[in-house]
Amino acid sequence: MKKVYLLLLALGSATVVFGQKMEYSAQLNSGLSRFTGESSTKTTVMVLNDTWGSAPMVINPYGNRYNVTYGGSLQAQFVAAGGFILGTQAGYEQLRTQAKIDRAHGFWSHSSSMTHPADGKAVIIADYINLQPYIGWRIKQSPIDLDLTLGSDIGFSQQMKERSEATLEDGTEFKTRIDRNESITDFRPRLGITGYHGHFGLSLSYAHGIKNYKANMEGANMKLYTQVIRAGLLYRL
Repeated sequence: MKKVYLLLLALGSATVVFGQKMEYSAQLNSGLSRFTGESSTKTTVMVLNDTWGSAPMVINPYGNRYNVTYGGSLQAQFVAAGGFILGTQAGYEQLRTQAKIDRAHGFWSHSSSMTHPADGKAVIIADYINLQPYIGWRIKQSPIDLDLTLGSDIGFSQQMKERSEATLEDGTEFKTRIDRNESITDFRPRLGITGYHGHFGLSLSYAHGIKNYKANMEGANMKLYTQVIRAGLLYRL
């Protein structure tokens, strides 16, 4: 035990002498997310109940319209004397995407038409445990520490669900509630900038996925990726 104390004392002394330090912080963030790629869509169609009584469904719910996202994380980073940064974040977040539903297709009421104007939205909600290893550089120090970082989100999908709704011209509403069994590990290269003043900090980052959500579709060359813009508030210990 005495040797452990001596080792910790030596490491602490080295940190002081060489100006190196560990920083720990907690972060709450919000932002915008969407799908990109040729398989994403701005507008989509809801298929109504047919003559066999099947439930309504959305043709393509993977929207490339931005929707609000939120999350929280813990961060630890090593800052060298010259400004080099090596760190990681770990947290939980919920990403949301959206597509506009402008039409409904199928038999409805006494209409002879199979296509009906509609107003609604298709929303995909995906929960992730997120890990972000990164490197960076402290480009400005005291009284404001300004960090530029480059890393990658590694998002471990926990659940993915669709929550869609559409209203026809006569006021009739249709809703879908689907829990999807897609288990995905998403990789998103991420560029960020964070400024600290004392204990508090503000962050801004951009991440774009390289994991194709449709890679396992047979007989088609479909592409679907995530894109996330985040702004966060940090408290540095």
